[in-house]
Amino acid sequence: MTGFLNKGLECLVFLYEDACGLNTMLESKLKKAEATVMDQAAIAIAKSEHYEAKYKAMIQEHQSALQKITHEAQAKSDAAQVQHEQDMASYRGRLKNSVVISLLHARLKMAYEAMALGFECPSWNIKDWEVKLKDLAACQGG
Repeated sequence: MTGFLNKGLECLVFLYEDACGLNTMLESKLKKAEATVMDQAAIAIAKSEHYEAKYKAMIQEHQSALQKITHEAQAKSDAAQVQHEQDMASYRGRLKNSVVISLLHARLKMAYEAMALGFECPSWNIKDWEVKLKDLAACQGG
């Protein structure tokens, strides 16, 4: 009976040693897996930081481009506003000259018609009006 017990004991020892070897092998694989997971985590963190840096650089580049475009558009708008103001001032000046010229023509026509009828007013400065009309006409043409 001891043979049977010895044989059973041998089987148990064999199973124990096999389990210990399996346990050692599994622990080794677990350590390798942990190392692999840690390596993969480090790689993932490095990739994440790399792409985050690229994203920040791209955002900064786009913001710089947008600011440049905004400044250029503002400069063009300012230049257009200045040009518009100059054009309007010039237009008003030409319009004012044109109105004064028309009024002087009307005054002179009225004065000549009145003189043709024999009526003269001493306050009419016909010579001054003619000189002013010539000056304004020269400015209008030039």
